[in-house]
Amino acid sequence: MGIAAELEEVSVQLGPVRILDSVSLTLEEGAHVGLVGPNGAGKTSLANVLCGYYHPSGGRVRVFGIDTTRAEPVRIASLGVRRSLQSVGRVRGITALEFLELGMETLWPTSMLHTVFGTRAGRRAERSATRLAASTLREVGLDRFGPVPFEDCPYGVRKFVDVLRTLVGGGRVAVLDEPTSGLSDGERAQMLDLLARWMGESAMTLLLIDHDVSFVRSLCPDMIAIEAGRVLSTGTTSSVLADPAVIHCFMG
Repeated sequence: MGIAAELEEVSVQLGPVRILDSVSLTLEEGAHVGLVGPNGAGKTSLANVLCGYYHPSGGRVRVFGIDTTRAEPVRIASLGVRRSLQSVGRVRGITALEFLELGMETLWPTSMLHTVFGTRAGRRAERSATRLAASTLREVGLDRFGPVPFEDCPYGVRKFVDVLRTLVGGGRVAVLDEPTSGLSDGERAQMLDLLARWMGESAMTLLLIDHDVSFVRSLCPDMIAIEAGRVLSTGTTSSVLADPAVIHCFMG
């Protein structure tokens, strides 16, 4: 197996605050890795670096061997990296079905000609994306929300559609940022079932960020724990959770 993504001594400075401090990690292709840590530890910032939303003040980032340290998000997405949203409240003016279709956009013809003139290839790709999105919603029992404006869908539905958007469309790396935040216990169990089934069928690399350590432990055999922008421990999930530094971080 090759390496899907690699951060090497990555630091991120926002004004006077260093939010990541010499972070190094490696995600092997096909691995399912949990990223845990307390609020403010730098979990989302790490995801932002990997996906190109933050550029490091120091260190290197590579995706499938390509240096993406200064790459823009669209370039990293073209390499197969998909990322869910921590907050789905700002998505407006689009239906749930259309939002899910965005997960397939990197498969569409990219030439301006296809977009402006509505070529046969462009129309065919768009129809294919619509069919896949509709069948995906139907498979998870959310098809009735397809034509509903995304902002009018129940919060839990929006979280599920966003996660599905990240997983469909032929990506190679999925970064799920707090997929259970704001969910009820029942919805959390459904999300666990959805991801467990997907992980059994997909070869995608997964980086799962969540506050719910038991949720992450149920899905990921490997784990990274961070605190205050630094890596505390990395390895198998059982070894990380048994690390005294991690126990002290979480339990005090």
